Amino acid sequence: MDRLHALVIVAALVGCDQGKPQGGGDPPSRVNGAKVATQQGATVDAFCDVHQPDAAAPAFAWPKLVGAPAPGKAAGWRWVNVWATWCKPCIEEIPRLVAWRDKLSAAGVKLDLQLVSIDEEQADVDEYRKDHPNVPPTLRLADPTKTMGAWFKQAGLTGEPPIPVHIFVAPSGKVHCARAGGVREQDFAVVEKLFAE
Repeated sequence: MDRLHALVIVAALVGCDQGKPQGGGDPPSRVNGAKVATQQGATVDAFCDVHQPDAAAPAFAWPKLVGAPAPGKAAGWRWVNVWATWCKPCIEEIPRLVAWRDKLSAAGVKLDLQLVSIDEEQADVDEYRKDHPNVPPTLRLADPTKTMGAWFKQAGLTGEPPIPVHIFVAPSGKVHCARAGGVREQDFAVVEKLFAE
């Protein structure tokens, strides 16, 4: 087995697939096993699974949430991170997302980072946040098995992509970029480019 083939298999195992159908259904997002890392100088198109100009982009809509009303319109960009307490790549990237939010905000980018958990039970989220007090407050998706697929489809993602999922909402309220799969340190430059569009 060559190295590239082995790397693709490992990447597929690392993603947090949630309830993938066995046979049938939409084809999976291209990132289920292929998006391992973003190269230096990568484009926003390469980073996003869906990247659309405002005129063609769908309006962002919140799914049904538990325990809190949907946030109102953001003052600038909104970065929605879909995660779960049982998803290791999700948990590993949260401190990075918070640091990037702070760095971008300090550079003048108006940015609201909003976490949305797909955990079935609020107690799981509460326990995790108790053990990790630096994790920002999080919303929780109501009935993820029934609502998650439709919400991701509304954002432009196909199939049932693995979490983490990132949805970047432009100040206009439209989905400018959607990405299934985690972000790594080397992705910061392309995220900066995204917010400068």
